[in-house]
Amino acid sequence: MQDISLHLLDIIENSVRANARNIKVRVIRNVQKNRLRIIVDDDGVGMDSHTIEMAQNPFYTSKADREKKVGLGIPLFKQNAELSNGCFKMASEPGFGTVLTVDFELDHIDRMPLGNLKDTLLGAIIGHPEVDFYINLSTKDKGVEQSFHFDTAAIKEELGGIPLTYPDVIEYIDQSLFEGIQNTNMEDV
Repeated sequence: MQDISLHLLDIIENSVRANARNIKVRVIRNVQKNRLRIIVDDDGVGMDSHTIEMAQNPFYTSKADREKKVGLGIPLFKQNAELSNGCFKMASEPGFGTVLTVDFELDHIDRMPLGNLKDTLLGAIIGHPEVDFYINLSTKDKGVEQSFHFDTAAIKEELGGIPLTYPDVIEYIDQSLFEGIQNTNMEDV
C-alpha cells in the first residue's frame, strides 16, 4: 500500500467484516512529539489473543473466500509503522471489539504519506451507511490544538429517513470532511 489512508481503509473494512456497527477513527498529529497516531476502535466480534497474534502474520487470513491464504494488510501496516520508528498495538476481546493503535515518527524519511484521507473516509461512510462512524482529527502544533469531529449517527438522526447515500448528503459529508481536514492541517501530512 502506498499511503496510510489505504491502510486505514483496509482496517475499516476488517471492522465491517467483524460486524462492527460503530467505528471510531482518530488521526492525531502532534508536531511537538513528532508523532502521527492512527486509532481505529470498533465494536465488532473481537478476537482472542491467539487470533490477534495470527492477524499480524502475513500468512494468515480470516477471510474464507480467499484463494490464497494470506492477509497482508495488518502485517504491512505494522511493518510500515516500525520502519518509521513507530509502533503497532492491537487490543481485542471476543464480544467487545478491537482497538488498533499505530504510531509513526512524523518526520521520518520512511514514513508513508497520509494520503487522501477525505476520499478514504467518505468512501467508508458511503460504502457502509449501516455503520455509525465517529471521526476525530486533531493537530497539535506550537501549543495550539485544532480538532474536527464528525459523527454519522448524529447526521442520520438529523436527516430522519433520508439516506447517507442521497446525493446532497454525500456532497455535505464530502465538504465537511474537506473543511475538517483543512482546518486540522492534515492535507500536508
